[in-house]
Amino acid sequence: MKNLRFKILYIIALTALFLLPPSPFIWIVSAAENDAETAGKLYEFERKSEYEISSSEPAGITEDHNTLGTFFVSGDITKVWDEDDSPAYEIGDNTQITLCYRYNDSMLIASAEEWHLTEEDKKSVDGINLEEKINNGVIILQTSLDRKKWTVNKVYTNIVQPSEGNYLEKTFISNDIQLINGCYYRVIVAYKMERKSEPTKILFIDKPNYEYKKYAEVYEFYAGYKRPETSGGLVNEKRYSLGTLVNAGKSNGYSGSNKIDGEDLHYGWELGNFFVSGYTEKTEDQVFLKNVGDKITLWFNLKQDIDKLNGRSALKIIEDEDGYDQWFQTPKTNFGRGTLIIRYTDHEGVKSDPIIYENYLEGLSSAGADVKVRLFEEGDYEVALDYEVKNTKGIGKVCDYRISFDFKVRNGNCMVYPFDVNTKSELKDSSVTENGFYLDLARSRYLKIHITMTKWIKGADGYTEDIRYNCPAKVGDQYTDEGIYTIEVSNPSTGKSTEKRIYVGKDNVLKASVNTENAGYTINEIVGLVERGAIIQEDGVIVLPVVKVVEETEPSEESELIEESDADGETISGQTSDTVDAIKTAALEDMVSNVSEIPGIPKEVNREKKPYLLLVMCLSLIAGILFIIKKYRKNH
Repeated sequence: MKNLRFKILYIIALTALFLLPPSPFIWIVSAAENDAETAGKLYEFERKSEYEISSSEPAGITEDHNTLGTFFVSGDITKVWDEDDSPAYEIGDNTQITLCYRYNDSMLIASAEEWHLTEEDKKSVDGINLEEKINNGVIILQTSLDRKKWTVNKVYTNIVQPSEGNYLEKTFISNDIQLINGCYYRVIVAYKMERKSEPTKILFIDKPNYEYKKYAEVYEFYAGYKRPETSGGLVNEKRYSLGTLVNAGKSNGYSGSNKIDGEDLHYGWELGNFFVSGYTEKTEDQVFLKNVGDKITLWFNLKQDIDKLNGRSALKIIEDEDGYDQWFQTPKTNFGRGTLIIRYTDHEGVKSDPIIYENYLEGLSSAGADVKVRLFEEGDYEVALDYEVKNTKGIGKVCDYRISFDFKVRNGNCMVYPFDVNTKSELKDSSVTENGFYLDLARSRYLKIHITMTKWIKGADGYTEDIRYNCPAKVGDQYTDEGIYTIEVSNPSTGKSTEKRIYVGKDNVLKASVNTENAGYTINEIVGLVERGAIIQEDGVIVLPVVKVVEETEPSEESELIEESDADGETISGQTSDTVDAIKTAALEDMVSNVSEIPGIPKEVNREKKPYLLLVMCLSLIAGILFIIKKYRKNH
């Protein structure tokens, strides 16, 4: 009966699974490859359409039509959920994702009687103007920070080429601005299909007939780094504005530095401003100090509508199709409508290749929103925003502008961490190791380390000091020679310093000399203490010998010398009565302290917690009396 009930429940669950309505979006996360395959919405159009996705309803994924390919997201996907009827992916910090559309040429080489890919002469998809014809399919990638304003990031036309059955793919890699803020992605794949139908007979000639359909596959999803558990934005956070605006001339790599006067297109208004948040303190020379838990972030606040600058419809930011930045020595490329460039220099002075965010301004959300640019660790940073402004009235004056600034990020701490060479355990100040140690700064690359090594040589007259070296040190250096090491680390940005002492060796006296609990003793004074009976423990702590002080008492006139026997039967003679009383009291205390222990109760309890012992005895006595009374009543 039990097995029958189980089978019935199993059949019901399986039936319910198949009866569930299909979702317009499905996604599968592969544990092995960490890829998320997404099925999107399929739109079908007539021959003369221009792929009007925005004003059409999706047809769904139909059984009689195979999509051109498969779309998936690849990367460190740590979490998947639903975001407004679209899949959403949480991405591992400081990683990127790859968007991939994979297809083959099966629809290109199909027979004429089958639906197959054909060339499309259109240069527009849902109002998006393309530079080239669609031909054998187009892939358009759009991004949006608010899912309202979409920006075209990449366009690939004529995507399907004969490949003898091999799979081909187009990929796009995200950038950190998108993932820091959380970004919506939309991939549109548009193409035209054709098949040969029954010919029309005109006299004795068969006129071939063809059917045409157009399709658009639309894949949409959200991706971003882990969202903060609490909201609140920049409330109560320190923030500091950065950036200087100049008229950079025209077609000179934004290298000019002209004054913005009353005749300038940019006179009297501000495009936006950059600012830094998440720091603990800032120095006078643009150094932002961070402590543990701080996340120094660069933001940009766009104050203008880039199609209507300063409220003037004729003034707008235009596309710089042949832009380059001379300072960063970038190659000529399409800068789009504003390009953001960031270059990092590490603690060794090595400059990285600049990171270029093309078409940056068009990709921002509506004016007034604070948009994260990047999170920053220690290093030096150079930032520039290059954009081109045009006045469309009259002769159409065009000028290039540049907002630029530098800043530095440093750790605010001033700590060095010595580690045992063999055990790899951290050594605190005044530690002792026989193995030696190495240094670590916990990624604080700009601290300065100085180390002094002193050897103390034992001779007939005690220990003598010999300084072996006094020099700078660096992370990873190992110190295994016997000696006392004084490590001093300083932070140039704060002016603070920290000192630690480590002893490498086995000499107990030297162990004791570095222990802070023995401060005030010189090495030779410690030797004297040892000679008088002091003991040095493994950690270097000195344990002084116990010295009993006996005070001599003059007998008073009233006191009489008496002779009595003490508790052991020995005669006490030549003592005053007061002294004898003291001895008797001490003997009595010894007798009490040597009372046999009660089973189950520690000796310390018997000696130090006698009131509790009395309480236990009383409770036991009461319990016994109550038991006797109960037995008596039962028998009578």
